Amino acid sequence: MFYNELLLFNASAAHIRYASNFAVEKIADLIQAKGTTPQEAIIRAKAVFGEESERANLFIHNLHTYFGTEIIQKVYVYIANKALLKVKMELNSYDQVLGMMQQVYSSALSESELKALQQIAQANLYKIALIR
Repeated sequence: MFYNELLLFNASAAHIRYASNFAVEKIADLIQAKGTTPQEAIIRAKAVFGEESERANLFIHNLHTYFGTEIIQKVYVYIANKALLKVKMELNSYDQVLGMMQQVYSSALSESELKALQQIAQANLYKIALIR
């Protein structure tokens, strides 16, 4: 009986963690580190995604299926800088995803990476989580 209760507790904790918007929180932390108040940082972090702020985790997850953690960290910084400038990001737009990745990627993108970006933008448009 105790084991089942423990499993239920762990399942609930996982659901609560999934329900939080880690991407927006991470971007808000980066914005706050640049000198804004916590409230302003959250507002700007949500505003950078516009009406899609609730799906920010999905957008970042889809990028992470093809690109490593180091690149994703640079993506967070890039988006935080856009949020500071109050520029809206549309991660379901191939043009914006490509522009962002060209800024954060250390070398030229290969043909397979460009194809992956196209798939990511399309998955983001239809709100689909990619699985590698």
